[in-house]
Parts: sequence; structure tokens; C-alpha cells
Amino acid sequence: MPRTTVRVLITALATGLLAATPLPAAAQVPDRPSPAHLTTGSRPCDPATPAQVRVSPTLRATLTDPDGDRVSAQFEVSWLPEGSGTPSRLRLETSAKSSGSEFSWTVPDTVPEGVASWRVRAKDAEGYGPWSDSAQQGRCLYAKDVHPPAAPQVTSPDLPLDGADPVDALGRYASFTFASSSPDVTAYTYRFAYGKQVTLRPEEPGQPVTVRLTPPEPGTVALEVQAFDAAGNSSVPTHHTIRVASAAGPVARWKLDEPAGSPRAEEAAGGPYAWAERGVTFGADAPTGTSLTSAATIDGSYGAGLRAETTPAQPSGTFAVSAWVRPDDLGRAMTAVSQTGFLTASDFTLATTGEDGTPAFTFTLPDGEGAATRVTGGTPVAGEWAHLTGVHDPVAGTARLYVDGALAATGEAAVPDRKSNGYVQIGRELESDGRLWTGAWQGDLADVQVWDRLVLPEEIAKLGHRTPQRTGYWPMETVRTEDSTTDTPDTEGRQSLILSGDAHLNTADPLTGAGSISLDGDGDHLDSDGHQIDTDRSYTVTGQVRLRERAPDGTMALLSQGGDEADAFTLRYQGDQMLWEAVFAHDDTADPETTVLTAMSSGGSPQTFAVQYDQKAGEVRLFADGVLVDSAPYAAADAWDAYRALQVGRDSAGRGGAHHLDGDVDEVRTYAGVLSPDEIRALGRS
Repeated sequence: MPRTTVRVLITALATGLLAATPLPAAAQVPDRPSPAHLTTGSRPCDPATPAQVRVSPTLRATLTDPDGDRVSAQFEVSWLPEGSGTPSRLRLETSAKSSGSEFSWTVPDTVPEGVASWRVRAKDAEGYGPWSDSAQQGRCLYAKDVHPPAAPQVTSPDLPLDGADPVDALGRYASFTFASSSPDVTAYTYRFAYGKQVTLRPEEPGQPVTVRLTPPEPGTVALEVQAFDAAGNSSVPTHHTIRVASAAGPVARWKLDEPAGSPRAEEAAGGPYAWAERGVTFGADAPTGTSLTSAATIDGSYGAGLRAETTPAQPSGTFAVSAWVRPDDLGRAMTAVSQTGFLTASDFTLATTGEDGTPAFTFTLPDGEGAATRVTGGTPVAGEWAHLTGVHDPVAGTARLYVDGALAATGEAAVPDRKSNGYVQIGRELESDGRLWTGAWQGDLADVQVWDRLVLPEEIAKLGHRTPQRTGYWPMETVRTEDSTTDTPDTEGRQSLILSGDAHLNTADPLTGAGSISLDGDGDHLDSDGHQIDTDRSYTVTGQVRLRERAPDGTMALLSQGGDEADAFTLRYQGDQMLWEAVFAHDDTADPETTVLTAMSSGGSPQTFAVQYDQKAGEVRLFADGVLVDSAPYAAADAWDAYRALQVGRDSAGRGGAHHLDGDVDEVRTYAGVLSPDEIRALGRS
């Protein structure tokens, strides 16, 4: 074999051997820590702007090794002592952990206040890796500050702080300025009394902030303000009091309660009349359950309505408007109250919609584009009274619509800042061309009011509340027997609950007052001698009960009113669950769909219950001892009128009666309408 060929073969074999058995690689030192994996307390590493802290921070770093070896951390913090040009430094080395672990070190308090920098590096068996600030990465910075800022000064050009005399401030925005002499203040917090704390931040540290606020309630209201610096140090709070007068009345009000034939409606405070121009008739029935005595009817013809030559509300300002309305036509848009604009959209309207087949109430404001912003909510019912309130809050930038005292809709409202000279129109509005009328109201209207302030939710709840008509109240203090029939009379002496079975008066241990009725669970019950409530409309039924046993078995009913097959409602105890449940049937069939609400049982202790259907809210509710314990949607389409008598101590009267109560009953009341939570709470305490 030639020598050259031998050399080539040897070289090839050597190369193959080297490729098959590589030499061991050199061990590597740990990786340089990434700034993205370093934090000062909860803040990321920042080599340019120190993280502000008020206590010695905990430094954290995630460290890795390319070989996967265990590593330890070495932290170093540096600072410049006061009066020295030479930096001081402090180091700490940790125990080893797996590669990829987080390491931490809480800086000792021996490191003084002021600016400090820190860095970290990892160490394995081969030695130290590079520092985190190598390769021109920079060190992490922090600044420790333990000094609280100066307490803020609070000033207001609109309200006297700590004044002796009450001021008209409820529902009115006033300007407040918070300022601290400390140049490092980055936030202020404020709250009224024990309300929610709100934070405000100045544009630059040390600058004051100005905010518009309205006190939350009448009386002596406390305002608390604090200042905070970037480190989180807080000043001592500054306290002031504002003596807030009772709510101011409306700036305009037309009750519309004039006698038939009147040409105008008086303004309650002596302001401009509302002139009846056409299609207006006074003397209609007022909404029941209110202090109003009569209402105005508007016939829905073109231009029908009343005109009051006054401008009580500026559309870009704070205001509220309300009215009682009873629409007769739900198939078109109708305007209850408006204030005309000038060749532009109305300053506001309270109205109904109906063009798309889904009637609703609306509150409308101009939007700055020549059009309108509309919030929509609630469900009008033809021939039924409702109370509407619209509130414009320019500081919050919202329009709110309340129906029957409850918030129905909220929307954003960016109203243009413009001066209005428009007039109040009742029962109509002027189109934006300033020439043609639209939205003619068909139905009744009453008590139109306008305020130049926010009307608070609790005020609106009272404005929109109609006292329900009590249709029956049986205190069960006595019984009477005539012609072999025993009954217990109501307080009016006009109707009664007839006792059946062994039901009898209990005066030895009554629930309330001098007596109650005892039932033994074996056929005993009471039923009214007349129809008590229309269950397809809003109603409230209440009663008091005490079960004979603490945890009885079976099912026992306290209250019900039924039809042929089902009970429109029944309130009954379920022994297998030890719960009370209110069951509302959706139709009068043998096996109807139902809505069920539940409440805990108190065992053998007396309990007062209230079941309620709110037609306009589309909701049923169950109260126990004055407290709302459960509620659920219940559409008007599900409600039906149960024609039978009210049952006490059983249900299923249409099918012969069932679920007889073993216990005592007392204080049964029925109402056409919705009792307020406060009214139910008062009954629960009786």
C-alpha cells in the first residue's frame, strides 16, 4: 500500500475517533442576572429613578447557571454617607439553591435614609458570575424616606368650613382645594364622615389639587383629608366640619291640581303659571297613596299641553326634574315634561318611547352635536301611574332616570356648556327647528317639579313612593260566633277571617297583643269572607307565625291565595329542609312553572313574614322579620289574578285544601301595592 494512502487512512480513523468521543466541555460561571428579574420590594429594578420606600426594602433576584448547578446569591447595597465623598457598602451572601430560584435580602435598618443602589451576582462551584450592573446595565436604585408630609390645608371659596350656621349645600357642588407645604406630596385622600375614601393625584409632586364635592347628607358633616408622599408616608389627617342645611325645595313646581275649567296651573312657590293652551282638562283623579288631590288630563292632540314662561334648569348644570305620569298610549313617543332649546334639541325631556314595540320611560339631554343623549328604563303600563325623576350630574358626567323612586337607568352625559332661555313645556316638546310641536302626551300628569341641585336617592325614593292601600288587617284579638260561624274581625269591622276546624282564640300565650289564633294542623284554617288582593297587580301580604314544634316534619302553609288549580302565591314551611318558602305560580294549572324564594326558619320562635309582588319592577320578594331575605324576577306575563279568598293556615284551596299549619298565627295584613322596606321593617318590629 502506498505511504500516502496509509496516511489518509490513519487521518480518517483519527478524525472518526475524535468525533465519536468528544473532550469534556469547560465548566461555566453563573449567568449575569437580568434586570427584568430584579425587584426592590414590589417595584421593578430602575437604574434611573429611585423606587420610593418608607421602610428598608426587600431585594429580590432570580439567578441561573448555564450548567444547571446550584447557586448562591451575593447582594451588595451602596450609599453615600452624609458629609462623605466615599461610598459605603454592605454585602450579604445567601445559601445555595437550585438554578432558577428566587433569592431575597431585606436591607438592614443600619443603611441610612436617602438614595442607595444595589446589585447582585450568582456564585457556583466554579466561582462568581458577573454583577447585575455589568455591561453598562446600571445598578437598581431606591430612596428611603420615613418622614411624613405636612398635613394638608383645605380651602373652599363656596362653603364655610367649621362655620356655625347651616348652609344650602345638599346636592350642590362646591369647590375644594387640598394643598400641603411638603414638596414631595404625590396624592391626597378625602372622605366625608365614614364614607368611601377617594384618592386624588396632583399633576406634579407638591402641587395642590382642586375637586368639586357635594356633602352626602344634611346635618354636621365631617370632612377628612390626608396627604401622601411617593414613599407612602401619610400626614396626620386634617378635619373640618360643614353644617349642611336641610334639602332645598324645588325651584319650580306645578301640582296640576286645579279644579276643572281652570285656564292655568299655579306654581307652588308663586312663580310663573303654567298656561293650559289646548287639549288640557283639570280635575282628573290623582295617583292614590300620595298627598296630591287631582291631576291634569292631556288628550294627545297636536300641540296639546301647558306652557310655563320660566327657565328653572340650565342643561349643562346640576338639576333634576320629576313628574307623576299615567300614559294611555304606549305605541308612540310621548313627552311628559320638557324645556325647549333654541333651534336645537330640548334642554331636557321626561318621556316615554314606544315606536319599536317595547315601551319604556326616558330621560333625555342634549349631547353637543345637535342631537340628544337618552337613558331608558322601566316599563310603562297603560292607565297606571308611575313617578319619573331625571337627574343630571355634570361632575360625574351622568344622566340618571328613576322610576317609582328606584334607579332604572344611568348613562354618560356630555352636555354642552350653553346658556338656555327655554320655557318649561308640560305634555309636549318643541322640535329642534323651533317651530313644530311633537310628543303630545295622552293621559294624565301631576306634580311637575324642577330642582337646581342633585336630588339624593333617598329623597327620590320618598317622592316616588305611593302608600299602598291596606285591604285588610286582622289583629286577631277577639273572635265572635253567629249562626254557628266563628270569625275574627278586621280593624274596620267590615270583613273577617272565618275560623274552620278546631281553630280557636289563644289569649294565654298570644304572639302579639291580647290574642292570636291557634291551629292544630288537622284541618284547621282561616279564610277571608271576601276577595283581598288582585294578584296580577302589585301586592304585599304579611303575617306572624309560631310553629308548635321547633323542627316539625312535613309541609305547612301560613298564607295563600289561589284559583281553580294553583295558588298565585303560597308561603309555607318545608320540614325536610327546615326552610320557609314563598312559591309564586306562573299560571292557574295543576302543575305550573313556579318562582320560589326561601328563608331560614327560627324553629319555635315567632317570625313575621311578608310576601310581595312588584309589578313595575318585575320582581317578587320575601321578607323575614323586616329583612329582605330573597327576591327573583317575575314578569308581568307570569302574574295572574287568583279569584279565591285569602287562606291562613293552609293552601291549595282550589283543590280542597292542604298543608294545614300546626301553630299560632297573628297580625295578618293585605295591601294593594308595594310596601317600602322601611314600612315592612316597622311591621317586623311590631
